Amino acid sequence: MKKILGIFCITLLLGSCSSFLEEYSQDLSKVESYTDLDEVLLGEAYLPVGRIWSANSMLKVENKYFQTAHYMSDELTVFSWDDRGDINGVQDEMFGWHTWQQDVGLNAEGSSRNAEDEDWNKAYHCINICNMVIDAIDEQHAANEEQKLEKSRIKGEAHFLRALYYFTLVNMYGKPYSPENLSAPSIPIKLSPVVEDKEYTTNTVGETYNQILKDLDEADTCLINTTIKNRPYRADITAVYLLKSRTYLYMQNWKKAYEYAQKVLAKNDNLLDLNTLSSESGDVLTKSSPETIFSMGGHLLASSIYQQRRFSYGKWVACPVYTISDDLVSAFREGENDLRMQYYIMKDIIGGGWDFTGYMNAWVFKKVAGWENLGYKEVSDQFLFRTAEAYLNAAEAAAYMGEEGIARTLLKALRDKRLINSTMPTESGESLVTLIREERQCELCLEGHRWYDLRRYLVCEKYPYSKTITHYYTSFDYNGPLYTKRYMLETNDPAYTLALPKEVLDFQNNLGTNHRPTRTSTDYTPEEPDDVTPPVQE
Repeated sequence: MKKILGIFCITLLLGSCSSFLEEYSQDLSKVESYTDLDEVLLGEAYLPVGRIWSANSMLKVENKYFQTAHYMSDELTVFSWDDRGDINGVQDEMFGWHTWQQDVGLNAEGSSRNAEDEDWNKAYHCINICNMVIDAIDEQHAANEEQKLEKSRIKGEAHFLRALYYFTLVNMYGKPYSPENLSAPSIPIKLSPVVEDKEYTTNTVGETYNQILKDLDEADTCLINTTIKNRPYRADITAVYLLKSRTYLYMQNWKKAYEYAQKVLAKNDNLLDLNTLSSESGDVLTKSSPETIFSMGGHLLASSIYQQRRFSYGKWVACPVYTISDDLVSAFREGENDLRMQYYIMKDIIGGGWDFTGYMNAWVFKKVAGWENLGYKEVSDQFLFRTAEAYLNAAEAAAYMGEEGIARTLLKALRDKRLINSTMPTESGESLVTLIREERQCELCLEGHRWYDLRRYLVCEKYPYSKTITHYYTSFDYNGPLYTKRYMLETNDPAYTLALPKEVLDFQNNLGTNHRPTRTSTDYTPEEPDDVTPPVQE
């Protein structure tokens, strides 16, 4: 059976889209200069800014993409007493992802289904925009050297974005990169902007990573002599270097991972010094932070997991949907000496929702305060590039290569800006790698890295690591919680790799995909609330 793949959408992936294809085929004929392609790239290949906002006393969600990785990792745990804060129904929507279900679209009762392919569709839409721009940009006229550099910038950004989308997809739907998994099925690669009459197949993990590197090499060549157009919302050479470093780290090419992390730091080695902040300083992640390199898309996570925090009729009501897990809290080895326990997460008094509940102390997310100023946030919750990652990439790669002195020095440089009193680490061997991994867990928490890091640790040739993760789901009615179920992700669980979206498999059921096992649950009784005195309204 033959399938037709379109210029701006893959019919197999998006379903019936003949009118959509026709619309953009007509638009393509109107491209008259490289500036037209730049506008298309900005408007259609870069992710739109997402937000949660209020209109006519109703909360609305706009451009919600690439949220699921946050809920699969070991960073969040559900708040089982009260769902009054879950205004947008996040716990039900994310049930299948958060509990690692075989069929992630089904709700807990199996009575309704959410779409599984929204991120998939958006990624391939953006990839096809990149394909069109890459195919057409060389034909556009440039009258002088400045215009030639502009063409080069546009082409480089398109290659970078295509690499970033394929990197994200392969780390959701392909097995972690390792010699044993190179021939495993991952995702389809489409590079042509034209309609193709051919059978639709998935490429292997190895083929997908090779394409990512090809795109990044081309982006490197195109962007090395150009200037960024709108920092940090357009990609530049520093962003390319950081994605290259990350890709090589996942491929366990330690030398290249270290090399490109150092190239990032040669361009920008700035870090935000938490010692200079005050507890009332607001969001830590901002576009103006000295360590922000690139950001794309919105920040929906903060308001999705903790929006209800205020005095209501004189009573303190703080009802997060998810709190910070014990796994993440325990990674902050330094305790109060670590300023990230003030600015990245914080201890809060939560509860007060249902009449029969009390209050408890819990750790909540604070890097971006979801309970303040609903609307657009300055940086992304999934596609934020920071210099802190370059320090961690370089330190991890150096440790694996046996350059432990370099790894400790890099780690201390980061910790100098995060701890009140920072000393040189003394760990070596596996203990040093464990420390670096924990630093990465703390520093990059809830920025979209942790799930992918846990996947790559499974197959790491040096010091492989896996753990059991426990998540919960609570069902509510109008009177409060009905029951809570406990779910386990076991060590080396095959569920670290998602099956292709159901909508895609339904369209072509012979498509090769990874198997995700059936997930079972056990009953769980949440702990009773602590005897904590709530805040008093002044």
